[in-house]
Amino acid sequence: MRDKVSDLIGDGRWKLPQGNLLSSSNDRRWSGVAAEKRRHSAGEVPEMISDRTVIALTLRGTSEAVIHRRGNGERQATTAVTGTFWLCPEGVAEDSIRITADIPEMLHIYLPRNPFTQLSLEDNYPDLDATTISYRSGSHDTLIAEIGHIFDSELTRETSSGKLLVEAAGVTLAAFLAHKYSCISLSYGYHAQAIHALDKKRLDRVREFIDANLDNDISVDELAGVACLSKFHFIRAFKAASGISPHSYVSHLRLERAKLLLRLGQISLQDIALTCRFSSQSNFTKAFRRVVGVPPGQYRQRSK
Repeated sequence: MRDKVSDLIGDGRWKLPQGNLLSSSNDRRWSGVAAEKRRHSAGEVPEMISDRTVIALTLRGTSEAVIHRRGNGERQATTAVTGTFWLCPEGVAEDSIRITADIPEMLHIYLPRNPFTQLSLEDNYPDLDATTISYRSGSHDTLIAEIGHIFDSELTRETSSGKLLVEAAGVTLAAFLAHKYSCISLSYGYHAQAIHALDKKRLDRVREFIDANLDNDISVDELAGVACLSKFHFIRAFKAASGISPHSYVSHLRLERAKLLLRLGQISLQDIALTCRFSSQSNFTKAFRRVVGVPPGQYRQRSK
């Protein structure tokens, strides 16, 4: 079952004003991660206690805005220029948040506990969980910025394999936070392990599963299960074996499926959009045109 933003941030204790919401993953089929893009007005924000790890990233900021916040008694004051990030681990009570000036665009990413729990088991760090992530902010982090822009791009311009893309990005983000921004020392783990490519038998099994389920939602969890690997290791092992990421592989197959269905001319554009796992025909049209150069209707006409 996919996780909505409301599922991932809980009810009541971590709730931002609805009026400043610009876009949300609520209408997408994402699982294991959620995101919102918001503008923030100057003023006070009510007390919040999140039951998920929250990562905030300023997409379009200003040097005039400073966010003053207090979590578990720790005070921070951070200028909200573009690229600034904030981390709020699960369970931290933010009892004071004040924004001194309007912030045009900020991304909020919500991660559940599960990826941190899996990582602790795989890397043999029993003390690692979501609550060990530091409550902190920073002016810039290259990987957080890159992953944030993946989420932002997918919220703005949906792709056929966006579900896989953001789930993989969420897994990568959780591992990165655990190893760089954890309160406990991790001297060896996910990022230090050698990448072992999927063997041919497992790779063929994953490809067969994708072919059989191309018209359905495909999750990183499912593909990792088919390969008998964790999500963390599967993503890298698949790319090492095939040369491309899982979402790129699925995206290519779905594009070819869309082209075939358009050439056959037997079903509507709306049905093709749904078959290729887009949330709407308009998003399918935009994505198809970006890749192929012409909208699907025109492609169909040319194919007659």
